[in-house]
Amino acid sequence: MARPAEFVREEVLDKAMEVFWRTGYSGTSVTDLVKATSLKPGSLYGAFNSKRGLFMEVIDTYTNRGLNNAKTCLNSTENPLDAIHLYFDHFCSDLAADEIGKGCFIINTLLELATEDDEIRIRITDYLNEIEGEFISTLEKAKAAGQISAAKDPASLAKLLMTGIWGMRVMSSTRPDPQAYGAVTSHLLAQLQA
Repeated sequence: MARPAEFVREEVLDKAMEVFWRTGYSGTSVTDLVKATSLKPGSLYGAFNSKRGLFMEVIDTYTNRGLNNAKTCLNSTENPLDAIHLYFDHFCSDLAADEIGKGCFIINTLLELATEDDEIRIRITDYLNEIEGEFISTLEKAKAAGQISAAKDPASLAKLLMTGIWGMRVMSSTRPDPQAYGAVTSHLLAQLQA
């Protein structure tokens, strides 16, 4: 009787994520995943059913972490605009820490597979909509507190913030001077109160 595979699932997902992040879904082979995770092919297939099954779980892991981080930042203070500024402080720090310019795993995946794979496109779109929803909620609180003009639409402002996030994620692939992130963020956040 075969023994069940013994490994820490989250560690395997993190190692697989690094490979997919670096080379994309199409550019990653099962051999690459076996090498990165130190699991035998049978164990990988037994745990995740397929390369795609592993990839989908990696997407879920990444998006759950991203959503939890956003919720933590945006609910960290009673002051809604301070919470948004905190989110962008963390976001810019993460971008600056990416010394090899690998960009955003989710944006990279969207650019690679969105036109070919509806399930992946929908899953990523749902995640991005959840993040946007967190911004809308925070901006509605800011509006109610008089921190932004009554004429401002929280949904439109949230869309602007998301567009800025996507743009900076793509920009990070060019490895700009880290000060560039702060400059873009300053202009972006100034629009909340303009």
